[in-house]
Amino acid sequence: MNDLNRLYRDTIKQHAGEPVGYRRKIDATHQFEEYNPLCGDRILIRLQIAGDHINSTAFDGEACAICMASASLLCENVSGQPVSLLQSLHDRLHEALSGDGDSGDIEILQPLLGVKPFPSRVRCATLPWTAASKAVSVAKPLKT
Repeated sequence: MNDLNRLYRDTIKQHAGEPVGYRRKIDATHQFEEYNPLCGDRILIRLQIAGDHINSTAFDGEACAICMASASLLCENVSGQPVSLLQSLHDRLHEALSGDGDSGDIEILQPLLGVKPFPSRVRCATLPWTAASKAVSVAKPLKT
């Protein structure tokens, strides 16, 4: 088994088993829910944003292990970071999994690249990142 496959399997197991941010209560200012009708994944991403900074992240929903792990990785890595980092990671992940780009230099996305050989699972990995991006760019803020 190559290193990427091992990283993928170990990280997915860890984050799916003990997801960071799952059902955590936060004072969200932005949220968005995404649904994948092909497999039934439903993820609600909640963000607490002040200015251009993500103070806190959380998620809820019912999803496969890949989607849950992806949401957990998102919560673990974007809390305390600028909104621009979230948008950049979202774009880089989509590019890498669609075959048009490479996120190899971004360590936190590495475990999710293991789905690339399985096109039907790519949406599972990207769903939380899409929801978070839309929470920032499409959804109206919950509070001002």
